[in-house]
Amino acid sequence: MPTTRILIAEDHAMLADALSMLLNVQEDMQCVGIARDGASALRLTLQTQPDILLLDLGLPQLDGLAVMKALQAQASLVRTIVVTARMDAGSVRAALALGAAGYVPKNESSSELLLAVRRVAQGRSYISNEIANLFMDADGSSPAIKLTASEITILQLVGEGFTSKEIGIKLGISEGTVRKHRENLRSKLGIRNSAEMAAYAIRTQASSPIEPKGC
Repeated sequence: MPTTRILIAEDHAMLADALSMLLNVQEDMQCVGIARDGASALRLTLQTQPDILLLDLGLPQLDGLAVMKALQAQASLVRTIVVTARMDAGSVRAALALGAAGYVPKNESSSELLLAVRRVAQGRSYISNEIANLFMDADGSSPAIKLTASEITILQLVGEGFTSKEIGIKLGISEGTVRKHRENLRSKLGIRNSAEMAAYAIRTQASSPIEPKGC
């Protein structure tokens, strides 16, 4: 079983230590370090090259969003899961726009965090239901957008965390066709990346699978 190497960026010592212990007792995970501020998070990420960065947005020196921007500028391949108390839609959208692969509130259970880590380690996205609900319209409704049967099916699978390659295998179509459908979904829904698409799918609770009538 491959081991997922994880760096924790958290300025609260008790929480950081608890997260480290939680990760290290998992057979498939290893905590490779703890950063107490944003500057250390950036430096240690570049030094240790972890698979996943668990990132608090409220770090001193450099906040989490600034860390993500700096890592993006360095073309870092680390996949970031935001673990934070910030629950406003602006912070969520900003983090997802910067490429966050996951977003988990600090008040969620340890089992949900471990699920997020495992899903992101597989190349998928993970958005908690509580975060997905922030994508509601102001009146709590979902926008009326017409999607094809194939788009609905793919949207649902994205919400379940499947990659384009896995979706193609499931539906018997090419990965390129899946990517084209995802491009169409992004355009229709006004979203920018896979994590936002996953959040949209969870929030709307896309209906039961519809057999695609074509590509």
